[in-house]
Amino acid sequence: MTNKIRWSTMNSDTSVEQLSDNPFNDAEIAWHMATATASENYPLDLAVCGKTRVGEKLIHDEYAESVRRGGDGFVAVLEGGWLALDTYRARRFRPVDNAVSLYVRAWVGPNGTGGLFFSDFLALTIGKNGLAIGFLGARTPAGKVFRELPLGFVPRGQWLDLVLRIGNGEIAFFCNGDTICSIPLHHGLCAPFDDDLLIGAWKCSKPDLYGTSTPRAFSDCKIDTAALWHHALSDGQIAFLSGVERLKKPGTPNALAQAFLDYNAFFDASVDKDIEACGRLWKALQSVAAQDPTRPTYHLTQPLGEIFDPCGAYYFGGKYHVFSYRNIFSRALEYTSLDHYVSDDLVRWTEWPIGPWADGPHDIFCIYLMNHFIDDQGVPSILYTGQGTGGKFGVLARSFDGLLSYGDKKAVLTKYHHDGHVWKDGDTWYTITSKMCKGTRPGNLGDAVMLWSSTDLENWQERGEIFTQVKNENGVSICDRNGFMEFPYLLSFGDKDVMMLGGYPVRYWVGHFDRKSLKFIADNPEGKLLDYSNPFHCYNPLCVDQKGQGGTARRIVMALYPSGLADGEVGRLQWGNVHAMPRSLELDGDHLRQEPLPEMQVLRGAHHFQRDITVKPNVSGHVNKRADTVEIIAEFEPGDASCFGLKVRTAKDGSGFVRIYFNAITGEYGVDSGVAHQGCGPSYIPKGKPVQMHVFLDKLLVEAFVNGQTCTTAAKENGDGIDLFSEGGSVLCTRLDIWNMKSANE
Repeated sequence: MTNKIRWSTMNSDTSVEQLSDNPFNDAEIAWHMATATASENYPLDLAVCGKTRVGEKLIHDEYAESVRRGGDGFVAVLEGGWLALDTYRARRFRPVDNAVSLYVRAWVGPNGTGGLFFSDFLALTIGKNGLAIGFLGARTPAGKVFRELPLGFVPRGQWLDLVLRIGNGEIAFFCNGDTICSIPLHHGLCAPFDDDLLIGAWKCSKPDLYGTSTPRAFSDCKIDTAALWHHALSDGQIAFLSGVERLKKPGTPNALAQAFLDYNAFFDASVDKDIEACGRLWKALQSVAAQDPTRPTYHLTQPLGEIFDPCGAYYFGGKYHVFSYRNIFSRALEYTSLDHYVSDDLVRWTEWPIGPWADGPHDIFCIYLMNHFIDDQGVPSILYTGQGTGGKFGVLARSFDGLLSYGDKKAVLTKYHHDGHVWKDGDTWYTITSKMCKGTRPGNLGDAVMLWSSTDLENWQERGEIFTQVKNENGVSICDRNGFMEFPYLLSFGDKDVMMLGGYPVRYWVGHFDRKSLKFIADNPEGKLLDYSNPFHCYNPLCVDQKGQGGTARRIVMALYPSGLADGEVGRLQWGNVHAMPRSLELDGDHLRQEPLPEMQVLRGAHHFQRDITVKPNVSGHVNKRADTVEIIAEFEPGDASCFGLKVRTAKDGSGFVRIYFNAITGEYGVDSGVAHQGCGPSYIPKGKPVQMHVFLDKLLVEAFVNGQTCTTAAKENGDGIDLFSEGGSVLCTRLDIWNMKSANE
């Protein structure tokens, strides 16, 4: 590179050129903050964006410490803004070989979270619990990936000297002179996409409909210096930048530090398609995650990071598969490949190598919902929404190695595509997808379910709108009011068809898909709720095995529980969200039924049971059992009670609880009181007939089944009491069985 920039601003008090051992002497660029103006020899001025003040002078010790590290004693104060260099000029700072170093000196507020530095080849962020996370453009045999790397915890509420050193076969991270981690690097560096360079913000320029390409600022932050080198800095240079005489070497990694190393090793094992190594690393991560007392024990979570939409659900080769977005830092699903979870029994899960990868021009920003089918050559194939540099497309890919990796990617639906699934009828392939309108259609018309057809899976013809999500004026969210819809599925149940749409809440319609007019005609225009507590945003009903009654087909639905369950405490592995228990899905007349799978019984442990308990109003203490990880079956003869049921997560003084109730007058059942999501709906139980409640507690997660209808929610109460109740009269509980549930990871 010509006209190398050694110094971006000068201050009369001090010049870095006076410091002969100063690493800025051979930096590609060093931005200090007296002004946003760079060298006179090259136009590298930073644009000041949002609420940002440049050139604020530090005082006393802070000024001296800045100068001691080769700074100029001035900072940029970020209060919802950032500094930016346009894409054209930012390109020249991409690494020229496989080495690069980044230094950021910043004051980070006590709750500071966001991107400190962002470029199209390297980024440094701080997560919600103080976890520093890097992003690095990495070349793999199949393409280019913007790789996410958990690095380690950093303090907040103080000045941080942060250095990422990449080269000599490793990625090393330093904070205030401490060596936080050293991660093996087995892949070359690259810029997977083309974008601006930002200081104090984070960005993903994916071409979706949500406007998420706008940078998100790191607020409550002051930037002293940001600098780049096209080589690996020496230990002495990093010590200088950190204001210490020598670097502090790392000791033996503790459990958390080892978990970060294992997570990063999972990337390499995935590139190598090493199922055995991935399984070992998954077990190691799960053992650390299990130390968190808030985490569910027999529901699927990601040991480190978020678990999101269950996609690609499939029964293949005698195993159950489900996929979800691989992500720690950004909950907006950015730069995400897919995690791949596999089970022999739908109870115990392991993780296979990552894939499909967001590694090409059609999907580099992220992969959205994908689903499996078998093509005409008998090859497992997928169609997914890819967000890439050229737009948002429906991408076709195939797996020639048994759902281990996906190649032969082709953008086949380029007009629009957002979720959906593929099936074959006769000689014709069909797919449905969401045509998103953001509430702009007239009247009560919302997003459209569109049908496409093909004879070869690569050339598709638009066949028209087969169903419409209507706008709900009284909807609980802006999405609901705009008629927003994702995850469309059209399922056949014998002589009836069911249209299912996601997007909070998930609704379904029973009716008929007219193969001639290519329209779905609902029996009733009012959709029914898949879950009465309305927590689900995404679900997947495409896993079908032959383990139903008499060896018949059994359809299994999986769903995402999106909130109320997460941990961001320092000292624990960051996690968020959980997959609900897989349930069987059947059509029962005009409504769907969901039932817990018998496979879950393998986790039953110690058994508590009672019989023929008379429950009277305003009387407590019917159950001598306390637990928060259990399966409960309670059966009732209604009697003269107007309302009855279970109380769980009950505090010792009885002041707080979660109530699972049956209304004998209306025939509805629901969950309320201390929960994140409450709701109720018809039980479809004839008046006066016995009522069975089947309930699963897994820490804060509550899943209640009554006659195939479900309420899934999270408890707000930390109590572990269990009791029975009645209102308006007495009820007889003929059966109460409670099993302690073992961890699925044991």
